[in-house]
Amino acid sequence: MAKRSVWVVAGIGLALLVAAGAAVWWARRAPAVAATVNGEPIYTAEVDRYVREIGRRLGVDFSRGEAARQRPQVARSVLDQLIERALILQEARRTGRLATDAEVDRRVGELAARFRTQEEFEQALAREGISRTELRERLRFELTVQRMLDALPAPQVREQEARAYFQAHRELFDEPERVRVRHILLRTEAEARVALARLRAGEPFDRLARELSQDPASRERGGDLGVVAPGQTVPEFEQVAFSLQPGQLSDPVRTSFGYHVVQVTQRLPARRATWETAREAVLRLVRDAKRREAFERWLQQARSRACIAVHL
Repeated sequence: MAKRSVWVVAGIGLALLVAAGAAVWWARRAPAVAATVNGEPIYTAEVDRYVREIGRRLGVDFSRGEAARQRPQVARSVLDQLIERALILQEARRTGRLATDAEVDRRVGELAARFRTQEEFEQALAREGISRTELRERLRFELTVQRMLDALPAPQVREQEARAYFQAHRELFDEPERVRVRHILLRTEAEARVALARLRAGEPFDRLARELSQDPASRERGGDLGVVAPGQTVPEFEQVAFSLQPGQLSDPVRTSFGYHVVQVTQRLPARRATWETAREAVLRLVRDAKRREAFERWLQQARSRACIAVHL
């Protein structure tokens, strides 16, 4: 498959890889406007904000040492993505495909519903250094990209083409051994041991999870995490989950999230995919990839036609 834009593949993700090698720091003061796209400004302050976010996520201080010499490259990578974002949003406004306030409201509500209280939601945003306004704009862009992708004509996928993809990537469709698992997350080992004692005394797992669990995403489902495969949870949790038999309770398991009491409710054996079982998923995957490639081609054409001035 052709190389695709970060914006197209990852929506609003800005976790960029820093290119190797040193770069010379700006010899002059950075201008207030980093670039203009068809007359629309992209401000240097916005570029700087995303650079700081990348540094925070990667644990890098771009103000000192080798990281400071890398900073211009990171800033130009960010600016390149912001230029593409501007082109996409300009086209979305022109064609009436910009995500609406109602769509953004609904998506914000879905995210907030994962938390027990509004305060927990706000605290999570604060930890990420994202304001509610900024969250809305990022979600608007993500939804807008999806609307534009959905508006592209559905590409034709020949059966032979899809079969060839399946044969070359069969392992993507094989199902490894999986477990259906539920947990109760507590802050301390002492709390987890009390919960475990209550479970062993016969209290229902789902009721206790709703009462005690600190995991807002699973608490209202009685602690149910659904079916998980290897690699989908943190290693400490995975090791214990895949060692349990259905109905068996674990001792408290410590992870970076706290202390878990884990119970497996079902074990599902590994299953090798066949063309018959994977056909629809393969067709959908190849079709979506072609649609993204078409979007990427449009984006490159739009960039070549646009009036873009870079000032950094």
